Amino acid sequence: MSDRPAGGFVSRDGVRLHVLRWESAGPALVLVPGLGQSAHVFRELAPALAGDFRVIAFTPRGHGQSATPTGDYTLEGFADDLRAVLDGLQVERAIVVAHSLGGTVATRLAVRSPGRVRGIVYLDALHDYGRWGEVMMRNPFPPPPRPDFGDRDATRAWMTRYVPGFWCDALEADLKAHAWTDMASWRSELVMGLLDDATVHPTPYAQLRCPALALVAAESLRTQFGWLQPMEGADRERAEAYLRTVREPWRRASEARFVREAPGARVVRIDGGHYFFLTARDRVAAEIRAFASSLTPLDT
Repeated sequence: MSDRPAGGFVSRDGVRLHVLRWESAGPALVLVPGLGQSAHVFRELAPALAGDFRVIAFTPRGHGQSATPTGDYTLEGFADDLRAVLDGLQVERAIVVAHSLGGTVATRLAVRSPGRVRGIVYLDALHDYGRWGEVMMRNPFPPPPRPDFGDRDATRAWMTRYVPGFWCDALEADLKAHAWTDMASWRSELVMGLLDDATVHPTPYAQLRCPALALVAAESLRTQFGWLQPMEGADRERAEAYLRTVREPWRRASEARFVREAPGARVVRIDGGHYFFLTARDRVAAEIRAFASSLTPLDT
């Protein structure tokens, strides 16, 4: 199986949506990126799955090589885009693997079109966005602002040092896929409405009718404040207190709601930060394969 995917587009109501495909005879598995990223961010995870699945990575509207219409930048709209990708590629049912805010999109697709989703794997995607702003504001050592749109080199350097704190081929491909003109700033204004939507409308886990697995980051001083290492004295105490009393309770409360509400839900912690599917690729791929193998005939 080649690591190089086939690229293409699917349209919904005239809006071109970019996809990458690693074709095989296996069951369909669709990868959904988080806010601000494209199908290219999965260029390292997808080949690790392609021997067992027909892997399709989807780029939402306003991102990467997909079109940038003026409307439908809502979680429901993105779920409709994802369903259009399934329709356009003649996928009747799929396992959906979604990163970050993409998890809310996957959930809405499964709730609105339960016959299309065999199961969901969430990749660090259980955040309670209603409290996200508060948690970020209480961070004692936030990274500096991201560089202005249009400066690709500065963006690469910022991401390598701060978020996610490393660099790899998939992130490079994702970076190159984005617009670097005035379009980039306009796109940002459009898609940020998704965060507002997620803040007002919590992810409806209780309405799921398919199995669900959440792989979540096992955060640490290294993953959250890597650019400040080694931390010592009062700074280390403040950072540890933030993780222990603010960030960790926020994350655990989100996980508890997921387990309480989603049928048969399970949570597995993976060492690493928010992008652990790139740093722990083989472990993540193994968890996805095991989840797929656990689906009963009723889920297929």
